[in-house]
Amino acid sequence: MNQRDQKRLAITRELMENAKKRLDLSYELEQDLENLGLQRRMKQLDLENKLLKEQNNELA
Repeated sequence: MNQRDQKRLAITRELMENAKKRLDLSYELEQDLENLGLQRRMKQLDLENKLLKEQNNELA
């Protein structure tokens, strides 16, 4: 393998490693966004629960 092929192989390896890192970060970002969505929904449900309790107490 000549020097040009070795350089090309090294660049290809680096590009593949960079692509893998981007995929890993993309997956982590997707998980973070999903968790934020779940946290937002839980907060919304908590607020709805408090409102329903207040309305129930007013009716009682």
